[in-house]
Amino acid sequence: MEGKGVIFCAIVSVLGIISAATGLVGEFTRVKADDITAKNDECVYPSSPALALGIISAVIAIITQIYISLTVGGTRCCSKNPNASPISNSFYGLSRAATVIAVILLFVAAALNNKEGGQVDSYGYFTCYVVKPGIFAAGAVLALLSAVFGIAAYVTAAPPTTETTTNPAVAYPVGANVDPEKSPLPFLPQQYPPRQ
Repeated sequence: MEGKGVIFCAIVSVLGIISAATGLVGEFTRVKADDITAKNDECVYPSSPALALGIISAVIAIITQIYISLTVGGTRCCSKNPNASPISNSFYGLSRAATVIAVILLFVAAALNNKEGGQVDSYGYFTCYVVKPGIFAAGAVLALLSAVFGIAAYVTAAPPTTETTTNPAVAYPVGANVDPEKSPLPFLPQQYPPRQ
């Protein structure tokens, strides 16, 4: 892999790990049902960094996907990379799908983490909103998978074709014993316009 590929893989890996790490920390710091107190039909939520961590994780996942798209998928909508193989296109599509789902999960979890208010359920009990366990973690894992699929799309793409230049044909004198390696033709400078 050339230097450009190593740099791409390193950047996507670091962004994917940061996005996953912040999402997982958001999972551990989310507000749990035991942390909430209800007073006068109002839910009192403790402060939690899960809201900020979920938003940061989602934004970094979006930045990662933009970088992957610019590098692997091109900048125009629905354009195909001429060097992409069907496998590379599949990995690129999986990367985009994983990013969309991860961002939705992370934003929803972050929004529900600090949702104020509550409601009376069908049994007459007052309940407060909490994020279900695993939503932040699922978003974090999908953000990491998005980065992995993006790297796989880059690696499986065919290398760009470079045009090879060939030297122009040289006319050798016709003869039985002429070897151009042993007795190269002297270069005769041409004059423009030719002399008459």
